Amino acid sequence: MYNDKLSNIFNIAHQNKYHNQPVDKLGYPWGFNAKNKSNSRKKKIFYAIGDSWLDSVYFNRVFLNDYRDYFLINRSLRASSNAIILDLLKQDIEMLTLLNVDLVFLVAFSEVGRSLMDFHNCTPKNYSSTHIYFGDILKKQYETAKTIIGEYPNYITTAFISNNFNNNQSILDFCSKDKLQKPQDVFTVIGNDIFEYLKDKNKLFKFDFVNDINKSLELKKYIESHGDIDNTLHPNCYKVYEDFLEHVFSNLNV
Repeated sequence: MYNDKLSNIFNIAHQNKYHNQPVDKLGYPWGFNAKNKSNSRKKKIFYAIGDSWLDSVYFNRVFLNDYRDYFLINRSLRASSNAIILDLLKQDIEMLTLLNVDLVFLVAFSEVGRSLMDFHNCTPKNYSSTHIYFGDILKKQYETAKTIIGEYPNYITTAFISNNFNNNQSILDFCSKDKLQKPQDVFTVIGNDIFEYLKDKNKLFKFDFVNDINKSLELKKYIESHGDIDNTLHPNCYKVYEDFLEHVFSNLNV
């Protein structure tokens, strides 16, 4: 495969007109000029799980290009909820621990509220704000993930929402900076209709929806302001994932 960084070879400004993918200086897409793959035996597994921010061709290709000593298992799913992420993680680790290989885990939580199962972590009667309520749910989901992974090397963070459970940087933190200030403590965005669901059950969720929705809109506006995020609110270049993975490995000590 390529020896150079993919971001040095493929320019987002030059797109393949058929597949909307970056191409090299000669107009060729990823893989066209790829060299022979390494024949080294892989005895280490890198297990990644999250939502569409990790279920990404950019993430997968960067990993394939830059971290050839690892066998990548990417269990990320588009539109995945945190409840699904934790369920898959728990199921998979039972099998993975039977293998005689080194294991490394990357978990990138999505926004809270994509699944009713998320609400099982905390009772809403003690809260007056969606984001405070969801923030406490996320903390409990983090503790669950940490318990499942145990002593294995790991990096647990978020994709694009706030990380309120440890000091790890999110994937969003590696997107190009803009003049807008990143809103803090926002745990869901407006695009998944969660607020409509909560408002329909206002006897149970007695929240300040006007303020909560405004905070989500601020986060959405902040995400949209980045030059390397497309109109679907996803990173659309290799550089984001190169920088993110370099940071992850610098913190893993593996």
